[in-house]
Amino acid sequence: MIAIPIKIKKETCSVSTLFGKAKYFALINNNIIEIVKNEQTSGKAVAAWLKSKNVNILITSHMREKPFSSLLNDNIQVYLAKDKEVEINKILLQYADGELPILDKESFNLYFKKYSFKRNSNSKIAHKAHY
Repeated sequence: MIAIPIKIKKETCSVSTLFGKAKYFALINNNIIEIVKNEQTSGKAVAAWLKSKNVNILITSHMREKPFSSLLNDNIQVYLAKDKEVEINKILLQYADGELPILDKESFNLYFKKYSFKRNSNSKIAHKAHY
């Protein structure tokens, strides 16, 4: 089964730029799309929930390291949807055509670790981009 985080409860919507806080997930099995509300509160919880739904492939445009590691540990393959404004059906065609890169630890670092998050002395999170 394939899972894609999406913005709204509609089959023609585009992939969400969120993973753990995505409002919905499209679950695709045998070319049937089911839209399911995400009631989880963290990326790691979403990863466990996807495993419980028998998902073996995730297509996403963004995620953090802990949920990514959980997915890998659960043998769920993660593919990168580089274009964040593409609809589910087009993403699935790109996947079927082998156009989406599959992520491993090295490629995850390449695509997602452009940003570091550090706490400053006031316990607020400071965001610093690395270019």
